Amino acid sequence: MWNRVFFSGFLILVFLFHTKAISHHHHHHDHDHSAVLDTDGHELEAGITYYIVSAIKGGGGISIGRRESSSSQSYTQTVKHSSYEMNMGNPIMFSPKSTQNPEDQEEVIIQESMDINIMFSGMNDAMWQVEQRRQHSSGSRYVTMRGQTGDPGKSTVRNWFKIARINKDSPIYRIIYCPNVCESCHVVCGTVGINEEDGNRWLMVSKHSDFPFVFNRAQSTQ
Repeated sequence: MWNRVFFSGFLILVFLFHTKAISHHHHHHDHDHSAVLDTDGHELEAGITYYIVSAIKGGGGISIGRRESSSSQSYTQTVKHSSYEMNMGNPIMFSPKSTQNPEDQEEVIIQESMDINIMFSGMNDAMWQVEQRRQHSSGSRYVTMRGQTGDPGKSTVRNWFKIARINKDSPIYRIIYCPNVCESCHVVCGTVGINEEDGNRWLMVSKHSDFPFVFNRAQSTQ
């Protein structure tokens, strides 16, 4: 397993060079077809379970939490990040736009900048979705569990994410929201970061946030 402590100091410098690049992803076709790697150096595969874990010391994995709405007493299932380093969170799977047949998923390698669905494994395939952007708002949008798999287009545009490598020398990545599944849609792109709120750490998308992740392959349950 990669030493997350080793990379933490270097990441601060790396972020300074990549922040401005985020806004240029939209309306560009994929130019980088490098495979995304896990912490063992193996290519990520669709249909295989992984843990998404902080690449910085002092952070663990991600799971599903219940976030109380600020405007009502209702709760929304929202992707949550653990601050406990030993907590790996819940396993996830990736489903790329190019593969709609679940039987073929395991043969597909996840590439950088590929449009993908991200879902929690074994939880009724709970799918990530970026919260609806409020009109005239430039604030953060939480990553909720209201998505549905496949059917790329206008109705599902908020369900698609991308993975981008942060530096060439190690498998540390950022997760980007900037889908290419709908050319006519106006998408406000951003990266997935962490919003600390009342002791919880929620995943959210904004232009001003960035968070480095690594992918650990989960143990097979078969």
